[in-house]
Amino acid sequence: MTQTETVSISSISPDPASFFAAPPKVPCDLLEARNQFFSDSALADKFENMAREAREAKNNTVACAASWVCGQYAKAISFVEGDGELENFIRISSLSELGKHDQAVELAKVSWKSKDTALAAASLFALNAAGAKEDILGNSPKASLSPADAAFFSARCIELEGDYEGACEAYEKILSEDPSCFHARFSLAFRLDLFGNEKEASRHYEALLERRPIPTSVLLNLGLIYEERNDFEKSCGCYSAILRRDPSNPVARLFFRDAHESLDMFYDEDLERKEDHLMQVLRTPISDFELSVRARNCLINMDIHSLSDLVSHSEPELLEFKNFGETSLNEIKQVLQAKGLRLGMRREDGSFVIPDDFGMNGFFDAEKELHWLGELTDEQREALEMQISTLNLSVRCHRALVERLNLQRIGDILRYSEEDLLGMPNFGITSLNELSSKLTELNLRIRSGRGEEYGQDLE
Repeated sequence: MTQTETVSISSISPDPASFFAAPPKVPCDLLEARNQFFSDSALADKFENMAREAREAKNNTVACAASWVCGQYAKAISFVEGDGELENFIRISSLSELGKHDQAVELAKVSWKSKDTALAAASLFALNAAGAKEDILGNSPKASLSPADAAFFSARCIELEGDYEGACEAYEKILSEDPSCFHARFSLAFRLDLFGNEKEASRHYEALLERRPIPTSVLLNLGLIYEERNDFEKSCGCYSAILRRDPSNPVARLFFRDAHESLDMFYDEDLERKEDHLMQVLRTPISDFELSVRARNCLINMDIHSLSDLVSHSEPELLEFKNFGETSLNEIKQVLQAKGLRLGMRREDGSFVIPDDFGMNGFFDAEKELHWLGELTDEQREALEMQISTLNLSVRCHRALVERLNLQRIGDILRYSEEDLLGMPNFGITSLNELSSKLTELNLRIRSGRGEEYGQDLE
């Protein structure tokens, strides 16, 4: 598990370039850098692009630190060199996040004694994730911790001693003083779920989705709650988000398969047929296509074996890999175009965008797909075909629609409900209100939920 405790005074420059010119040398500064650069979506996007460039340049020291900040834990470990405190911090927190608890604990049992508060905390968090109860009870009071982490482990010890109600009260007290305390909110959500209070548990877990990068534990636990509610689409989204970051995660792969098998019962006949058709196409192996030797070898080296694997990547992600250039990219795009597909079809929540020109119909039937709007006027029809850029949305809102959902026209937006949009990371009520206001000016609106689309009341 990674850390989100706040650092008292920021010493990190707000310009990501400063990080790549002189990366942090101690764990506390690396943690502070994540807090600095991932508290703002624009800064986070800029940082991730620069991290990609660092990996391409094979600058191991910078690539290691930057990958960790971005939540690319497997890549961070692949670049780590040396056995100093910074390197051990990256190893421990990354191994724990990847579910490799045995390896993390081996390092953590030594590193918890560090005077660096971030390394000491990372070690205890790793022990905690591994269920090392006695180590937490015996070591946490003696560790060098920040006030926030000290308060959390004090509450955690109460929980480990069996006073669950007292622990929840302690977690709530921490959150009342610092709502951003990740571990207190996560532990409270976990305990509430065990108490059978799924509604409150999911509320706390969903609040943690605003955090970048989203921890695997949050996505797994929230995915299970969605399954209990029979919301298998959202459940699959949680597991897919894990698999994009860690394709070999056995738990996420298992959970995704089970949840995905239950998806079809929640679509009407048309949507079900289109979804089935899409998934059939996406299962097509890459070996079925005539590709150049260079392109084929690149895809194999990238562990891309099906169209599903391929469309889960964006153009920049493909170009990041060694020996994969513009020629190979254009070759791949032609293959996808022939199937009505494109790169970057997998949304951040793990579900797939269905292109307008994909499937049996191949066109956008506004009367049919947006029938809940009523009879459309000529002005509304014209507005539906306008580019999203004409709405003059804020950067955050525009990026969520165009880059994350891969939407182009205003009509594409109306295929999503308010609930669907609010389920996206970094798309909150402020973005929704902004979008609704712009659409109202065009005499359009977002549907409130699936029930409105299908003409029935759904829970």
